[in-house]
Amino acid sequence: MNEKDTGHEHTGIRSELKVLFREPPLLISILAVFLLFAVFIIYPFVKILWVPSAADWMRTVTGSEFAEVFSHTIISSLLATTTAIIFGFIFAYAVNYTNMPGKRFFRVVALLPTMAPSVVSGLAFIMLFGRRGFITWDILHLQVDLYGPVGLWVAQTIAFFPLAYITISGVLKNISPNLELAAQNLGARGWHLFRTVTLRLATPGILSAFLLVAINSLADFGNPMLVGGNYHVLATEAYAQVTGAWDMPMGATLSVFLVIPTLIVFFVQRYYLEKHSYVTVTGKPVAGLIRITVGPVATWLFWLFCMLVSLTILMIIGIVILFAFTVAFGADYTFTLNYFKEGVVNSGVMLNSWIASMATAAISTIFGIALAFLTIRKKFPGRRMMDFLAMLPVSLPGTFIGLALILAFNDGPLELTGTLGIIVLGMTLRQLPVGYRQAVAGLSQIESSLEQASTNLGANSLTTFRKVVLPMLKNSLSVSFVYAFMRSMNTLSTVIFLVSPEWNLASINIMSLANQGFLPTASATAVGIMLVIYVTFGVVKLIFRDKINIFDL
Repeated sequence: MNEKDTGHEHTGIRSELKVLFREPPLLISILAVFLLFAVFIIYPFVKILWVPSAADWMRTVTGSEFAEVFSHTIISSLLATTTAIIFGFIFAYAVNYTNMPGKRFFRVVALLPTMAPSVVSGLAFIMLFGRRGFITWDILHLQVDLYGPVGLWVAQTIAFFPLAYITISGVLKNISPNLELAAQNLGARGWHLFRTVTLRLATPGILSAFLLVAINSLADFGNPMLVGGNYHVLATEAYAQVTGAWDMPMGATLSVFLVIPTLIVFFVQRYYLEKHSYVTVTGKPVAGLIRITVGPVATWLFWLFCMLVSLTILMIIGIVILFAFTVAFGADYTFTLNYFKEGVVNSGVMLNSWIASMATAAISTIFGIALAFLTIRKKFPGRRMMDFLAMLPVSLPGTFIGLALILAFNDGPLELTGTLGIIVLGMTLRQLPVGYRQAVAGLSQIESSLEQASTNLGANSLTTFRKVVLPMLKNSLSVSFVYAFMRSMNTLSTVIFLVSPEWNLASINIMSLANQGFLPTASATAVGIMLVIYVTFGVVKLIFRDKINIFDL
């Protein structure tokens, strides 16, 4: 049996190779993708492993100060991830499974933090609850110090709650109502129905949300830098080793250790989803079916929860806006545009961020769709490896990616340090998995017979991809572009090592200004980022109209 199986396998590989050689453009495309992965993913990641010496590894493992930093990182990330997932699930369930009033308002407010840098929550925390915070000092006249683990927990929960909400809401929205109706007809009610049907079908969304939030909180740089105080984590300690102690090997070592928990989360999530089936496509029409909703008491409790979360988000965004446009909020409430002019109008960092983010969104979206087309629709040796490499960057912290790129492309034929190219490269690696998974999800819903018909009519793979596949992936393309642009405008940890005096970014400027005590200018820069995102999306929507679904998240 084994020999037969082996023979079939070789026959399969031979037949796949024959197909590739009959389509030279397809073969060239696959080879080009593997070459790009080898140069821009494998090489930098191997390079960073070779920088530390054996002494650096031993010092990291045996040093008590680094063990403490590692434990801080794990504890703070688990706390923030857990609360963000709980809040995100309750919010998503309330929006999708109740008839409460104001659901559109809640959806819009929940998306507001995605338009702002993650560091905004830390910035708002300082302005509201810092040693001279508006609430703690001006209103309550308290001398409190909330910097440290508590402040970091609150700031990261608020910062990453929208990621959990968006991911879980997408899965809840796609659960077929007839499955829950069938369970109800069989006697399942209330908590039992929720636990045995809805919660189990929502598991992929919860796990995906856990992966995204955990990796983002583990790699978070801005919030620990602003509100962490003496509570150091791996991301900030690696940065301090490189820029403060000028110890590149130790910074590389700590960055590699930061990868360990994120890779564990990544592989556990993939393994769990592969071992369990959560398919909800039944083939039966669901039009006209009404989703089962909770009772009136629970509905109003959900409404109260969503209102409290929304008011918290609006308070955070509001305090940033007030600091940006008043002379000295808390003392002098005179309206001023001076901080906005200084941080946005007269600063080149905003234009730099826009250029880099637009390039990243375009590249990650188009390349992600091309990758998905190859891995889903084509059979060739190394297909699973291509899928793995496309998803690998999602499990890697931004500081690790940035430091790896600096070490790999600091000299030689591909010297990119200090250029726009290395910034776009770092951002693209970070956003590529999102564009790729969006395209995979979109392709999975398209009947492959349409592409087979195109092939039977004489079109090659490239023509089929361009004229058949792309037009049907409008929604996936839109979501991928929107997400990549927003995250790139707001990114911090990935580019903290990549920026230069010539190519500095607005998100880096916010952290730098806040650390120096220039909170109004930092706030104005954050407001500028949000305005740039809104204006860009508005202009793109006016140009493409129904061809792109920007606001359909």
